[in-house]
Amino acid sequence: MPRVQPRNEAGGAAARPLNQSTGATPGGHLANWLNQHQNLTPQQQERLLRNDPSFNHLPPATQQRLTQQLHQLNQMPEAQRERRLARSAMIERMSPEEQMQVRQAGRRYLALPPDRQAQVKSAFRDLRSVPLDQRETVLNSARYRSLFSPDEREMLSNLLRAEPYEPPR
Repeated sequence: MPRVQPRNEAGGAAARPLNQSTGATPGGHLANWLNQHQNLTPQQQERLLRNDPSFNHLPPATQQRLTQQLHQLNQMPEAQRERRLARSAMIERMSPEEQMQVRQAGRRYLALPPDRQAQVKSAFRDLRSVPLDQRETVLNSARYRSLFSPDEREMLSNLLRAEPYEPPR
C-alpha cells in the first residue's frame, strides 16, 4: 500500500503518495485505492500499480519512490497506516499554497537546533490530541506563547494543518 510519509515525523516536506495529485490511482484517492485492493497481497498490489497507465506515465524515479512507499505502508501497524492515510487525505484537500506552507514548515523544523526540535516535536504530539477547531486557541494561549517563539508557533500551526485529530488514549 502506498504511503504518505512526510520526510520528517513533524509533517514536513511530504512525499507524494498515489493520490489525486499524481493521478496514479484509479479514482484518484489513495484511501479508496487501498480499500479497493486491501484483500490483495503486497505483490499483487504492486503488480496492479505497475500496470496502471497513470503510474506508467510518471518519471521512473517517482515510480520507484511510490513503489517503496507501497512496501513501507504494507509493513506499518494498522493504526499508523490509518494515520498516514488520514494525513494524505488532509494534504490532498489543501490548496497548492497550503501544501507549500506545510512543506516549508517541515524545512524550518529541520533547521531548528536539536533542543528546539525536541520541544516542537513534543508540542506537535500533544496538539494532535486537541480537536482541529481548538488547536489555534491552544497555540495562542499564554502557555504556548511563553514556550515558543511566534515563528515556532506558526510552524506548528502549519504542520498541524496536515495532521488528523488523534483522540487521547
